[in-house]
Amino acid sequence: MGPFFDTGVALKLIVSEPLSDEVLSFVTKRRIPIPVSPLIELEMETALNAMAFRHHITTAQLAAAKKLLSNLTEEGRFVSVSISLDEIATESLRLSSWITLKTGCRTLDLMHLATARLLGCKEFVSSDQRQLKAAKVAGLKAIDLSRPPPTTISRPKPKR
Repeated sequence: MGPFFDTGVALKLIVSEPLSDEVLSFVTKRRIPIPVSPLIELEMETALNAMAFRHHITTAQLAAAKKLLSNLTEEGRFVSVSISLDEIATESLRLSSWITLKTGCRTLDLMHLATARLLGCKEFVSSDQRQLKAAKVAGLKAIDLSRPPPTTISRPKPKR
C-alpha cells in the first residue's frame, strides 16, 4: 500500500484550498491512489457539508465537489479500503497511551494513524504538524506537504 493521506490533505483535491496545487502535484508525480477508509469518507462528506453550511461554498459547488469525489473514485484515484471502524478504534486505543502522551495527538488524528498502520502504509501525508510528529512516533515516514521539497542545484562537475 502506498502512503496514507489525512482527510485535510485528501480534501484539497476536491475543493480548492491553500496547498491544493502541492497535493495535486504530489499525487500526480507519485501516480498513486489515495486509500479511503470509512473514517475519511465520513470526514470528507461532513467537511463538504460544513463548508456549505458556513457559506464557504455554494450548494452548486457542494454538488460539484461531491460529483468530483465520485468521479475520482470511479477513476481509481480514490480507493475504498476494507477496514471497519471497530478495527480502527481498537488499534487507536492501543496506540493512544504511547503516541498521545508524547505528542498530544487528538482522537481523529490517532484514528488516521491507526488506519495507516493497519493498512500497512509506510508513509503518512499531512500538513498538520502535530499529526506528522505523531506519525513519526508511530513508525511512519511523515511527508509534510506544507513545506516545499528541497531543491537540488545542479553544478557542473570539475574538469580533471
